Amino acid sequence: MKICMVVFTDLPYDFRVYREVCTLQKSGHDVTVVSTRFGDESLPPAWQDIDVRLIDIDRTQSLRVLYPRFWQQATKLASQERADVYHAHDLDALWPACRAARRNDAALVYDSHELFCEQSSLVHRPAIAFSWRLIEGRLIKRAHRVITVAPSISTQLQQTYNLDQAPVVLRNVPPYRKPVASSYLRQRLGIPTAAPLALYQGGFLTNNGLAEQITAMQHVDEAAHLALLGSGPTEQELRDLTSRLGLQDRVHFLPRVPFQALHEVTCSADIGLCIIKPAGRSFAWSMPNKLFEYMMAGLPVVGGDTPEIRRVIEETEAGIVVDPLHPEAMGAGINQLLTDPERRDELAAAALFAARQNCWEIESQGLVELYAQL
Repeated sequence: MKICMVVFTDLPYDFRVYREVCTLQKSGHDVTVVSTRFGDESLPPAWQDIDVRLIDIDRTQSLRVLYPRFWQQATKLASQERADVYHAHDLDALWPACRAARRNDAALVYDSHELFCEQSSLVHRPAIAFSWRLIEGRLIKRAHRVITVAPSISTQLQQTYNLDQAPVVLRNVPPYRKPVASSYLRQRLGIPTAAPLALYQGGFLTNNGLAEQITAMQHVDEAAHLALLGSGPTEQELRDLTSRLGLQDRVHFLPRVPFQALHEVTCSADIGLCIIKPAGRSFAWSMPNKLFEYMMAGLPVVGGDTPEIRRVIEETEAGIVVDPLHPEAMGAGINQLLTDPERRDELAAAALFAARQNCWEIESQGLVELYAQL
């Protein structure tokens, strides 16, 4: 089939979209991606064999301005593809995908990467959240199939919108790779080889728990370091907090890296932090990429006590669970693993075993089957 994906994202860093495109291409489908481009950054080599149509976006402008422009241009580009299936990645891409599908009498797939209407950034903006909920309630019923990232989110979407079928769960798990020997982070940060090193990778988002994780470093052995790998709207606030707490020599900020290079970077840490603050149900029920990327790198995980993260850690025995609201408890958990090499080795072995079962090669079969049904 001819498939047109529509997505509002920074494409070089969106591993989920890339994985799905590659899976569908290998299954014999012809895939085009209509996406945003933030700035003049070119796509990395991994995208060169994929048909991509880019819409330039100025990040300095308000989303109230950007979204209507994106919807207009994305609808036009997607409609021109005359696809058999339009695949919307998240709610902010659903409207143009839906319009293009109707114009071309095509099937529509809605791929909900989170509980969009209950993001932490919308918790205190009820009018905007209500508007998004109206849009989702209207358009989700037009989708022939719905996909999401976690069982709890699937259940919530089905109940909220009275869907005939529960959304198919495709978790954000990476392709299987063996861990590699890497000193990337220590070399980049200039810290001793023997210094214990924790890693957070991902977005610096509103009220997602990073402030608490930085504060927790006050309760961790003074020889230990924390690397924050990513970017986002709260970066300056987090840097200011680090300075106020006097942790600037132990808490380090690094820019995000394209997903092709992420595995090597992740392998260079000792433990991985997946402590998401449950500010809004989108965060409370999230099951982030980083959880499985840490396992793939053989890193023990310090996870927040939220339903999906707890379930994965308990099933895999690849880490420990801490209270995501209390920095002192987080610090105790981080310190426990960083100062106990034997315990780390036990959890690392469990993580590597779990990685073989929690990989995209297995997970992607759900996507292949969904398109076979279409």
